[in-house]
Amino acid sequence: MSAYDIQKLMLETSCKPINIFLDFNAVIVNLESMEKEQQRECPDNIESNINVLKSYLEENIDLKENAPDVPATGMAVLHQQFRLVQAIEEWIRALKEELL
Repeated sequence: MSAYDIQKLMLETSCKPINIFLDFNAVIVNLESMEKEQQRECPDNIESNINVLKSYLEENIDLKENAPDVPATGMAVLHQQFRLVQAIEEWIRALKEELL
C-alpha cells in the first residue's frame, strides 16, 4: 500500500461516523423487548468481545510501550482505547446487575 493509499484510507475513515455507541444504544434500547435469557445473552456477548479487545490492547501496549519507533500519539491512542474498554466493562457490569 502506497503512502497515498494510506492517506486516502485515513481520510476516508476519519469521515465515517463512529457507530460503536449507536450499536450499544440499539442493544440497550431494545433489550427489554427480549426474553430474559436473551437479555442476559446480549451483555455476555458484548463482554466476551470486549475481553478479546482488552487482551489485544494489553499485548499491544506491552509490546510498544518502550519501543523507540512508536510515536507518542500512537501510544496515546492505545491508552485511550484501553480506557474506553474499561468504561465499557464497567457499563456491562452495571447492566448485568440490573438484569439479575
